[in-house]
Amino acid sequence: MLNKKFIPFFSIVLVFITINAYSQKATSEEKKTLKQARRLLDNEKYNAAQEKYQKLVTLNSTSDEYNFEAGLSFYLSNKERAKSIPYFEAALEHSKEDTIPELYYYLARAYHLNSDFEKSKEAFYKFKPSIKQNTLAGRNLAKETDYFIDKTEAGKKFLISKNKSIEVTNLGININSEYGEYAPVYREDKQVLLFTSRRKNSKNSKLAADLLPYEDIYVAKKSGNTWELVSDENELAKHLPKDFNTKKHDAGIIYSSDGKRLYTYKSDKIWQSNFENNTWTALELLDKTVNSSKYNIPSVSISPDGKTLLFVTERKDGQGGKDIYQSSLNTEGKWSEAINLGDKINTKYDEESPFLSDDGKTLYFSSKGHEGIGGYDVFKSKLVNGEWSKPINMGIPINSPADDVFLIIDIEEKNGFFSSSRDGGVGSMDIYSIAPPKPKEELKEILHNINGIVVDENSKQINNSTITLKTVAPDNVVASTPSSDGKFNLSSTFEGNHTITIEASNYEAQNVRFSLPQQSSTADLTIVMSKQESSTHHLQIMHITSDALNLNKYDTLKIEKVIAVITDDLNDNTNGVDENKNNVLGAYIASYKEMFNYNAKEISTSNPTYIDLINKAINQVAEKGKVYVDIESSSSKVPTTTYDSNQSLSKNRLNEAEKTFINALIEKGISKDKIIINDTKSLVQGPAYIGDSENEKKYEPYQYVIIKIR
Repeated sequence: MLNKKFIPFFSIVLVFITINAYSQKATSEEKKTLKQARRLLDNEKYNAAQEKYQKLVTLNSTSDEYNFEAGLSFYLSNKERAKSIPYFEAALEHSKEDTIPELYYYLARAYHLNSDFEKSKEAFYKFKPSIKQNTLAGRNLAKETDYFIDKTEAGKKFLISKNKSIEVTNLGININSEYGEYAPVYREDKQVLLFTSRRKNSKNSKLAADLLPYEDIYVAKKSGNTWELVSDENELAKHLPKDFNTKKHDAGIIYSSDGKRLYTYKSDKIWQSNFENNTWTALELLDKTVNSSKYNIPSVSISPDGKTLLFVTERKDGQGGKDIYQSSLNTEGKWSEAINLGDKINTKYDEESPFLSDDGKTLYFSSKGHEGIGGYDVFKSKLVNGEWSKPINMGIPINSPADDVFLIIDIEEKNGFFSSSRDGGVGSMDIYSIAPPKPKEELKEILHNINGIVVDENSKQINNSTITLKTVAPDNVVASTPSSDGKFNLSSTFEGNHTITIEASNYEAQNVRFSLPQQSSTADLTIVMSKQESSTHHLQIMHITSDALNLNKYDTLKIEKVIAVITDDLNDNTNGVDENKNNVLGAYIASYKEMFNYNAKEISTSNPTYIDLINKAINQVAEKGKVYVDIESSSSKVPTTTYDSNQSLSKNRLNEAEKTFINALIEKGISKDKIIINDTKSLVQGPAYIGDSENEKKYEPYQYVIIKIR
């Protein structure tokens, strides 16, 4: 078991040194793999460490050590950190009474980075009592814990007011790499983007003190909807001075509004180049009034008239940490002594990357001190009567629980670029674009036509039957019709789960359940009815076609995905299947149920029962060629602040469960066409909410996902 020795958050890379030997006897293969994994983790080779730890978790899924360290390998990688959550959760589940307190810290931080703000707050509160505040490290950690608890509250608020008028898009692998990319500089008239990267390159193989490549400036040009790096020397000369990259750090900062001056950063100083006679002049160092600090930060903005310079530095007269300063150009063409922008803009925490709007009346900057979601958030302040107003958080989706910096944006706040270390990127820090949402194509009205014929076991048509079509959850009658010469026609404008009930004198009633797609479709059915004394039911599907927004083009759908089951009494069986009877797809061979906390949706993929489900699904494909999957999701009626509605939360749980299950099988070499998602439903259940969210036991039974396979 993990011991209870406290591991400071700033030395967690060495966490495995404090872990006792695991209690159950390990195989020689496990010992060897664990040694390799810990060496890789210690050397910060996180991707390689992840592979080793995943192997260990497969060998022993109930090991708290393996799961905890596997979680660290993802969390410390600064990329896809949310993947650490199921491992931390599994470590917590299996550590029992010996739960180590720092596990709650890292789980809380991972939840926060994944925007699970309520769960993050709960984990932080469980962590707080274990902090030893009789040491400086403990007191600092207590402050950090309170800081992030405040951020979770702000995060919940900003989720509710998410800005839906813009979309944020990662610029992709043409621009971003596994290393950091940041500080975008945009020349709209040229469709050119300058940015700074710490990627490896052939011209400079040396590493900086932090063992990463030195910063260099790169240029990209937009062609159509894609960005391409510029390598041609003549093209580069149009945008940068000669020899713009050196053997040390170099970073692009900003162009003046007329595009004739460029400010860059090198040797911890700010430099200027002018565009004269169709060429860029050699870089010149700015005045000491700007470059007076030992360590300047490569963040500068220039006013439209070129007479006001805003930059970031750390000085003794500051508010604390990095602050934004202002310098003015005097009549002699020199920059005046810099003035701190004051405590309305600067805080005791760090400020970063100022940017002035085209009219000079709005200041955008990043800060860790103002009310934000976490890390650096982007804020804006208006110039009113010569003074900057109280900063306003730019909100989600520009801001995230990670660092969001270097925003440059047009005056209408619709188009721009910024850098972010949010999860899901290409590397540790990526460049993103901001733009209005793409207009959605106007979809044609969905119309599903269901044609059929009712016959007996001798294929003789049955007259005078009644066919009723209903939606499932909610249980609404869509249409009902008698058969004419055994034939019928029904239609629905709804997607999702439906049932058809066929009733005829002297015959057992038939219940046919199926799911209709999001686009218009046509289904032809043959229903075989049995006499009442017989218990055998049959269903045959002749063919199904789908019109996906093109009435002249039909795509054949997989029958298995449309038709689910036949049962005697669908209403008595929430799964649409009587597990004690045979049906057209066979009996269930395994199931898994995941219970959720408020707003959670992720499947615990390291849970042994879930792993067993995956293994049985693999075996089923090997034996039968396909595996059929039914998924049911549910949310309680406690109002959600993260999703638009409880139905949306339930649907998100369903989608997450389906995606996670399919990806798990694909990773094991199962092709997607062998995975038949057969029947799905998302529910909102339980007692009405009466403002008692603290009554968890009342609502918890209705927060779940059930996955069944056959």
